[in-house]
Amino acid sequence: MLPSNTRSGLHEGSNNKNTHGTLKVSKISRTGSATLDTRSPSPMADLSSPMSKPRVSVNRSPKSANSKASSKKSSTPDKLPQAAKASELQEKLDAVEMDLKKAKEQLASVGLEKMKAIEELNKVKRSADEVNEKFQEATVAKKKAEETLEIEKFRFNELEQASKKADRKREEEFQKELENIQIQHNQDVSAMNSMTQELQRIKMELIDVTNAKEIALVQATDAKKTAEIYEENVELLSEEVSQLKALHDSKLDSVNKEAADTVKKLDAEVTTLKFELERAKTAEEKLVQMEALVEKLQLEVIDARKGELDVAQLVDEWRKKAEMLKIDLEEAYQSEKSASDSLAAMMVKLEESKSLLDDAESEISTLRGTINSLEIEVAKQNIDLEESDRQLDLAQQDALNIGKTVELLKMELHNLDEEKLRAINSEKVTASKIKSLIEENNKLMDDLKNSKDEEEKAKKAMEDLSSALQAMSIEAREKDERLLKTQAEIEESQADIEQLNIALRNTKERYEVMLDEARYEVVCLKKIVERFETEASNMNNEWDEKEFSFCNKIKELEEETVTLKVEMSKTVDLQKLANQKTQVVKEDVSEMLTKLRLVESGANSAYEEAEASKYESLQLKETLLDKETELQSITQENDDLRIQEAAATHKAKELSAALKQAISDKTEENCEISDSDEYNLEKSDSEVPYKNLEDHHKEDHKQIEKRKETENGKEDFVEVMENDLSSERNHEDESTDDDLQLKMDGSSNNLTNGMTGSIDNGTTLTTKQHQQQKKKKPLLHKFGNLLKKGNH
Repeated sequence: MLPSNTRSGLHEGSNNKNTHGTLKVSKISRTGSATLDTRSPSPMADLSSPMSKPRVSVNRSPKSANSKASSKKSSTPDKLPQAAKASELQEKLDAVEMDLKKAKEQLASVGLEKMKAIEELNKVKRSADEVNEKFQEATVAKKKAEETLEIEKFRFNELEQASKKADRKREEEFQKELENIQIQHNQDVSAMNSMTQELQRIKMELIDVTNAKEIALVQATDAKKTAEIYEENVELLSEEVSQLKALHDSKLDSVNKEAADTVKKLDAEVTTLKFELERAKTAEEKLVQMEALVEKLQLEVIDARKGELDVAQLVDEWRKKAEMLKIDLEEAYQSEKSASDSLAAMMVKLEESKSLLDDAESEISTLRGTINSLEIEVAKQNIDLEESDRQLDLAQQDALNIGKTVELLKMELHNLDEEKLRAINSEKVTASKIKSLIEENNKLMDDLKNSKDEEEKAKKAMEDLSSALQAMSIEAREKDERLLKTQAEIEESQADIEQLNIALRNTKERYEVMLDEARYEVVCLKKIVERFETEASNMNNEWDEKEFSFCNKIKELEEETVTLKVEMSKTVDLQKLANQKTQVVKEDVSEMLTKLRLVESGANSAYEEAEASKYESLQLKETLLDKETELQSITQENDDLRIQEAAATHKAKELSAALKQAISDKTEENCEISDSDEYNLEKSDSEVPYKNLEDHHKEDHKQIEKRKETENGKEDFVEVMENDLSSERNHEDESTDDDLQLKMDGSSNNLTNGMTGSIDNGTTLTTKQHQQQKKKKPLLHKFGNLLKKGNH
């Protein structure tokens, strides 16, 4: 409302000034109307928009003055004399000078007021500068606060880095512990692998033992067959054959007993090895479970650490947000304080400027009053001038009567003209001064306008500041609410962190317990491995002892084979007498060779199957159960084989009877052809080995009786081995039995055809028997090696 009042007051003042200005200019227009008409519009044209009305009034005032002056001039020249005009002009000049002095005084007062206004404006500028300085100080303080915030952030980052380093160290230590555990676990796994390899080696040795058992059974079957052949060949010497059978049976019984004992021991060892395998498997499963548990624990630890890091990051973020909100609140409070201070200062300054404006308006109103009074005085002077004009008219009438003084008046007029010129010049100077005053007045008006604009701007700034304060207060409230929310969230996050820490502690305790259990299990496994090693060393020692005993037994068997060879040589000498019998023996030997080849092929196939069984070590349990069932079937098959053997022996007896008849027939024929001397030589040769054979068999019988006690355990072993391999060779034995029957029938038919080439056949038979014995030696050697491996 103040600016509108001030503007209305200014307009009124300008109108009043225009009225007074018209009166003044009307007085001046009589002396220098032309000069004023030409020069008065130029200063008025430079006025600003608020002074448009005074401009119009000033532009109009010279016209009215000129019109009045013209009307008066038109009336006065005929009436007034020149002297009256001169006196009037002097009076007018005096009045104008007085007016000019008053105007100068007013201008001086206006200049003083202007100086005051300038000083006030300077004060306002100073206050604005102070506000700017305060704002700069606030910005400097803000920068300092930002710098302190950056320093605190740097410290916080350093603390975070230190905490991260500590966490990394902890993680590295934990990883080292885990690596150590993994190394121990790998060592345990390698030990278990070595144990499994040893177990596989033992399995291989068992397979080799079974192969040796098969070979021994083959050799036993071969020995049985040779014994049967010998029995068939030496049925003439029934007593010796019976003794040999008894010896052979006793040896077989002892070997079977030993084999049974060894099989029992091997079964016990197999069971122990199975148990150890199961324990090793359980240990491996436990190790796998422990590995899985360790991996799970590692994953849980990693997840927990990730959760810790996430929670720490969230906490740090919330702390940062809270700190930022606190800083924003502090800045908002500071800005509110600074804004309130600046508003108070601005309000004070506005009040001061308002008071100054009120003073200036009051002074302007006083100036307007003085101008109005001056205008009134000018109007009075105009009235006085009119009366003086009338008096001048009367004086001119009087001056017409005075003629003498005309010349003097002319001289005075000339002087007056000069003075007039001087007055015109002075008027010009005053006009220029008036112009300068008008310009200064215009400047003052512009300053007033600017101050009003500044007031409006200050009001707008105040309104903006008030709105900003309201917004800041709203933001401060929102920030307070956010702070409360963030504090609640921070408290919740702290509670979550505490729960996570508790969970971490529990997990650490669980992990420590599990690690202790794992370590305890590792120690147990180490003890088990040591026990296995000791057992393996004991087993090796036992196998060495068994190998030594088997070597001794093999040596004894070799000695027995040597004695058997001697006996065989003696029997060969005896068999020279019986050519037909030698042919049968030759055929039997060829059949045995074919059977040996078949057995070797079967052994090779069994070896291949054993190699295949190496790759099927995981199915040992099933195969062992199958073997148990097979043992039962093998016992039945052994019974069948014994029945078949009895049938074969019966057939051999029949063949021997047929051979006796054939030999008797052949001897009758040979007796007629051969000489008596040769017959006596052959008889002596046959009787000597017969006696030697009887003595040798007696000694062997004594040795066998001594060894029966030691060899009783071997019979069961041989029986078990025979039972193991009988199932695999049933079809082969059946085929060989059929072949034997066919060949025996053929030999009986051949015996009827004749006994030609008996000597050559006897030599070939001896060579074949030597070859067969040579083949048996490496087989026995292999059997001994396999038994050694089995002992290891």
